Amino acid sequence: MDLFDRLSDLRTIAQSPQLNSRLEILLTDFLLCARAGSSSADIEGIGARLAINSNYHDADDIDWSVMTHPGSIIWAALLGSVIRQPENSKCFALGAYAGYRTSATSAQFFGLAHRKKWHVTTTAGTLAATSAACAYRNLSSSMHKSALENAAANMGGIAMADRRTGAAIFNRAAATSLGELAATSDQPSAANIWEGERGLKELFSIAGEDSRTYDGISTTSLRLFPYSGFIQSQVLAITQLAQKLSGDLVSIELGLHPITIDLLNGSVGGSYWNFKDGAASAWQIKDVTQCVDAKEEVLEKISAKAIDIPISGAQVTLTTTNGADSIRIETAPGNDFGAPQEKIWREAKWMRLAGKDYLEAEKFAKALMNNQADRTMISALKEFLLA
Repeated sequence: MDLFDRLSDLRTIAQSPQLNSRLEILLTDFLLCARAGSSSADIEGIGARLAINSNYHDADDIDWSVMTHPGSIIWAALLGSVIRQPENSKCFALGAYAGYRTSATSAQFFGLAHRKKWHVTTTAGTLAATSAACAYRNLSSSMHKSALENAAANMGGIAMADRRTGAAIFNRAAATSLGELAATSDQPSAANIWEGERGLKELFSIAGEDSRTYDGISTTSLRLFPYSGFIQSQVLAITQLAQKLSGDLVSIELGLHPITIDLLNGSVGGSYWNFKDGAASAWQIKDVTQCVDAKEEVLEKISAKAIDIPISGAQVTLTTTNGADSIRIETAPGNDFGAPQEKIWREAKWMRLAGKDYLEAEKFAKALMNNQADRTMISALKEFLLA
């Protein structure tokens, strides 16, 4: 079955209390990221504005399995839709399921060669925004498929959009806007878009080998700590070792994925994009929910080498005047939503972003995901996000 046939058939979506609970948390996180990044920028489209705002602090969600940030586009498209068309709010949850499914399934289908050349958050995200908006509008399968074809024929976002400079933020807004447009334009779509020298597979280096369908919700994680997503495991490991080992620091030896070492070398984007600054901060503050400026005397004791480890992982050996110990973390924290420690970290992040207002965000998310948001609540939500 064609990819778009599968993704436009909403009858095959299996909702569950467990996935609903995860979506509530993912939505709450988005609402707080978007509120914290709110600006007075004169951007007409609500969805595009929310997509930009949600990534302002580089804290939006991440699917490590395909290296995408799905929520910053899916939720932006859905919230833009519900604010404009509150009468369809009972389709909000279905839109969320459809969006995350399309994001993960498309990204897996596109494959690694595609991700090396294209910003997959944008390409798969464009299709995800389209599916979310189509499901929210309760479009037929044929209309949904046509919208996906129109979006696919116009999607873009090359990998040169450096996240360290903020260039990838615009990509999120573009993907959101294109997805919403595709769902509302009702224009004829391009035919036979996959094969041939002018087809999507050739132009976008799409492998098309993975024909499985992914829910996208279970693989999406939160970025919990005020550090780049690439070093979440690193700062956690250093913090745990720093709390365990007394004495003065002698050295911190890091084992990281080669991409992390290359990308976070401090040459672009300042200290946030420098793994050594992150390591020094973790040692100095000894609290993974906080970040401080690195001290030179700590920086000079940090070394790193590329090792065979997942990109979200880290291996750390910390030596003090009283001893040494090591920790290897293969997968960044942020995916186990039910873990007591992750709940503590999650609430610390939300407090950092919005103070006690995070409780309001939780209420909005619960009502939306249970299809219980009325016009009054939606109006309050718009004020919460865009005032």
